Amino acid sequence: MERFDEFENTLFLPPSDENVTIWRYMDFTRFVSLLNSGSLHLTRCDQFRDHFEGESQRQDLQARLEEYRNEFTNERTGSAHELPAILGRLWKKYQRQYVYINCWHISDYESAAMWRLYAKSADSIVIQTTYTKLRQALPACFYIGEVNYVDHQTYLNEAKEGFFNSMYKRKSFAHERELRICYIDTYEFQQDSKDPNAFFSTEPTRLFETVPVDLQALIESVRVAPEAPAWLVKLVRDSTIRFGYDFDVHQSSFSEYPFA
Repeated sequence: MERFDEFENTLFLPPSDENVTIWRYMDFTRFVSLLNSGSLHLTRCDQFRDHFEGESQRQDLQARLEEYRNEFTNERTGSAHELPAILGRLWKKYQRQYVYINCWHISDYESAAMWRLYAKSADSIVIQTTYTKLRQALPACFYIGEVNYVDHQTYLNEAKEGFFNSMYKRKSFAHERELRICYIDTYEFQQDSKDPNAFFSTEPTRLFETVPVDLQALIESVRVAPEAPAWLVKLVRDSTIRFGYDFDVHQSSFSEYPFA
């Protein structure tokens, strides 16, 4: 499989303004988990609600077939006649079960849509930082870039992008303006796929990946949901102090009357 650093500059593109503001919405429980672990949590691709995450077009698979025909046609994988089906299953499993994702929202302001979608209760939180600070917080093996929103009926990835579809989503999700962290466990995939029979009959048990980060350097501010009670705002402040952090914590003014 490709070494992803060879096409990072074409697939994992930074925003045009690398100091752009980004947000991550969550509930209070996840926020406390973040403080406790000091780590970002990446979810396996096939665990997202969008069941088309990491899916490939047939044209992509055909191009991949031609590229790797000699590599995959051997005594273990079967004949050339069986190869398309084998390759399709292999590539789908690779992108959906060996790729881990963490999502952020790009915007200069808080988003009403994101509050509704990802922070549905009054005990919700949003953490705010910038692309630059997030990139600096991550090891080099964690890739980061803007998601591309495309029409999958007409779009075909170019060869230079490695037919890696986890940075592409349907246009229906364009409102998310997503900045995505990806961790690709290529080594584990290569080890597991050495035995095709076992590989296709079992599923990886690991559903997530974590990466330790310096939260104090990463997070610029923490905002509590606009409808949250005052005691929750205080609890969020107290929790950050208890875990040894000194974030700017305040309640979102999103629901305040916008006119003087």
